[in-house]
Amino acid sequence: MTFTAYLERAAAGHPGAAVHDGSRWRTWQECLTQSERTAGVLHRRGLRAGDVLAAQLPNGWEWLVLHAATARLGVLLLPLHTAYRAHELASLLTQAGAVALVARDSYRGRYRVDEILGVQQRCPSLREVWISPSGDLPGAVAGLRSSTELLTAEPAGELPDAPRDSQAPLLLLASSGTTSQRPKLCVHRHAGLLGNAEAVAQDGGLGPGDTIVSASPLSHAFGLLSVHLALVTGGAVGLFEGWNARNFLDLLHAASATAAFAVPAQLRDLVALLEQSPQETLPALREVRTGGAPVPRELVDGLRRTVGARVIVQWGMTEVGAGTYTRPGDPAELTGTVGRPGSGAQVRVVDESGAPAGPGVTGELQYRSPTMFSEYFRAPALTRAALTPDGWLRCGDRAALNADGSVSYRGRADELINRGGLKFNALEVEELLNDLPQLVQHAVVATPDPRLGQRSCLIVALAEGADLTLDEVTGHLSRKGLATYKLPERLVVVDRLPTTVTGKIARARLQAVVPPAAVAR
Repeated sequence: MTFTAYLERAAAGHPGAAVHDGSRWRTWQECLTQSERTAGVLHRRGLRAGDVLAAQLPNGWEWLVLHAATARLGVLLLPLHTAYRAHELASLLTQAGAVALVARDSYRGRYRVDEILGVQQRCPSLREVWISPSGDLPGAVAGLRSSTELLTAEPAGELPDAPRDSQAPLLLLASSGTTSQRPKLCVHRHAGLLGNAEAVAQDGGLGPGDTIVSASPLSHAFGLLSVHLALVTGGAVGLFEGWNARNFLDLLHAASATAAFAVPAQLRDLVALLEQSPQETLPALREVRTGGAPVPRELVDGLRRTVGARVIVQWGMTEVGAGTYTRPGDPAELTGTVGRPGSGAQVRVVDESGAPAGPGVTGELQYRSPTMFSEYFRAPALTRAALTPDGWLRCGDRAALNADGSVSYRGRADELINRGGLKFNALEVEELLNDLPQLVQHAVVATPDPRLGQRSCLIVALAEGADLTLDEVTGHLSRKGLATYKLPERLVVVDRLPTTVTGKIARARLQAVVPPAAVAR
């Protein structure tokens, strides 16, 4: 089925409250009606099937309506992380050939409209820009439309027929740049993402009586799954903006949530809060689903102790959605793994020669499923490189396949840095530092962190007589518009970085350069 068909079914079968945006409930029928009206505005502004509309919005009603409206028109939605700044925005909009953008006017109190205007000038394909007012910062901007017109429009009038081909593209998701300096755009079909949600619902026993609340952004495959699960089951969803453990707990109460989605760093905050208030209970909550970063056993034990719900550990990628996960009936020791592949999916682990690795032997994780991405957008060479001739995705992860079919995750094989579930490629940051005159050599690496899993560390060799501070580095990157979570949080100065015989920086030896007790400068 297509997104619109699922939405029509949910509207007919679930007439009550279904979408909680943090302040009020709405129904699936309201979502369907509003999406038709919003689709009418987009259509009158010239958007047609196959066009790309980018949305840089926090989790909320406006985001969900845009998702439904673009699906109704056959327009591809490109969700963008709210933390992205000018550098990432311009790159992704240009890469996608986006014709329209809907973006919030501020982010964490920082006015962004001037930045968005600059991005518009750098993206020749961008014809329409709507600014979503946050209410924090007043003032209209000449030449830019307010996104309120997308939510207050009159009935749409004549619209083209809704797409009925479930194999048609639904949206683009920007990967984390796992094997290149910039993210790749994954094309996901209706049947892909929604079929993935169907498999998760079937394997996890989720149904129309469930209410799912996610702390993960809907621009991320993990967060997007929460909305799609509610849609395909005809259940309900709570949309949570930003991160604050107290506010998240309040929404779990307000929505009577039965399932909560959060990355490990957020769950640590939640456990700490509940340990301070042992009298607080969440009687409706049956499941906590987590992934995106390593999930230590002590965190699982803390969740069971304070929340009293089962813990589902998931591994996934932008390319596959929910790839492997534990099941509600699994023994406790399986939470030390990332579970088994979802229904209809397969995993294998191969050694350096491409032969199957034995049980418990670490190798390259490969994945195959009818619900995974169909291709990288306008990048056939990258698509061919990512897939084996028989259709297995080369995930770039290290893993071991256990005798019971579960997967033990062993980490990345490239330069990806995973800061609390937000992932980025070290090469992207390094490229933006190439014009710092003090630097002779530099490299960005991940260092362990007890809460976030990893933090970014910059290792440098300086020109003779030069000096450099971490503030100078972060200021330089911020002026270039790099997202805050990608900024190095530690600076280590060495005489010289290790190199290979060909003069390239030897990344495999960089961790030995970082002293455990080094102090950021």
